[in-house]
Amino acid sequence: MTLLFTAPHDKQEQRNKERKILTIAIGAGLLLLSFIQKLDTNFSETYLQPGKHQETDVEQGIVQRTLSLNLGNGNCQWTQPNDAPEDRELFSTLLVAFPGSGKRAAFMQLEGLTELKTGDDYHLSPNSLARKYAFVKTNYPQHDGIWSFGSKMDQVILVVRNPRWTLPSYQHLLHEIDYSINWETSYALRHNVYTMRPPIEDWIVWRELRFDVEIKKWGWFIDFWMEGGLCRDVFTNDLTTPEHFERLTQPVMYAEAELIAEQEFLEGVPPVIHEHCKSDLKNCKPVAIASYERILDPETGPSEVDRFAAAIEGKAGLSVIAEEARECVWKELIVNGKGNANTYRDRDGNGPDESQYDFTLDQMYKIQDEIVRMRVKYSTGEWVGDSIAEALVEYLDSYLAENDEEIRFMS
Repeated sequence: MTLLFTAPHDKQEQRNKERKILTIAIGAGLLLLSFIQKLDTNFSETYLQPGKHQETDVEQGIVQRTLSLNLGNGNCQWTQPNDAPEDRELFSTLLVAFPGSGKRAAFMQLEGLTELKTGDDYHLSPNSLARKYAFVKTNYPQHDGIWSFGSKMDQVILVVRNPRWTLPSYQHLLHEIDYSINWETSYALRHNVYTMRPPIEDWIVWRELRFDVEIKKWGWFIDFWMEGGLCRDVFTNDLTTPEHFERLTQPVMYAEAELIAEQEFLEGVPPVIHEHCKSDLKNCKPVAIASYERILDPETGPSEVDRFAAAIEGKAGLSVIAEEARECVWKELIVNGKGNANTYRDRDGNGPDESQYDFTLDQMYKIQDEIVRMRVKYSTGEWVGDSIAEALVEYLDSYLAENDEEIRFMS
């Protein structure tokens, strides 16, 4: 089918029309997304029934990720990853991060430390329902994540990233799966992830459509986990009811004005911990936190990964590689690019440079406002002396400093 448009005399007018059309298309897709996700939440469980044949990565011609063995004296060697044994107890960790925050860099380190594979909340790995996992990654409660793992998790590790870079990376992920609105499409396009960057025009349309909500959700996401599953409103950060919170996990089903108005009618809401964090996971507060930026930094990377090792060492069913080899694991994955899984560097050369995905000055100020809100919260009151909060505040300080430099340049 061909769509015909009257060509305007002014090329700029044509671009504006095309941008409006793209905005409407993305907006319509987002409106459909949550509705279809609700219908689709259990689709992966139906589609990926244990025993039903699915192509394995080997059958699809995809190279498996390789993991590490300790050779002594700080050296390591790479072998194929392993499924967790089904016949013994296994302590499992939930890896949580806002979309675009670098879960891949984190879970590859966890795999390298233990030689055990990582699963995901949407069961995108072949035969995933038939496996045990030592690690499962999720974006929950952000609307691109689901709580599909029931009560199988034992603890939480939180990964954070400067929202100035998180939001563009999130949009890149959406572009790579063609703004998928169903599980089957996401599954079919999963190997596109970390392979390309979109045209700048697409980024601008998405940014103008989603920025105000997504920067709020970035902080709301961290609050949820830091506070052990406490239900809060995304727009006001006030306490809210479990019913309203559930609507927030699928916000494109509701107009922002509708959600704000509903929260305004709620008065005297008591603190409520989400049922998942009471019945499924005994404590949703992270036992460890790490920064994507510091995982990649040669000066801080190995010590940042030590946070992971400390959180999983000695747990049932986990054998963590010896301390002397851990820096080698980090180096092989981050410096030498081992692991045969696409990472951030595989987008280079296929699309504009990452630095071109920028924000307006007003948006940069809003990013800083949200970071400052978080910094004040987690450096005062009950959070004083909390080691996880102290690490978070340290990360937030570095984000404020980095963003201030960009703002000065823009001004």
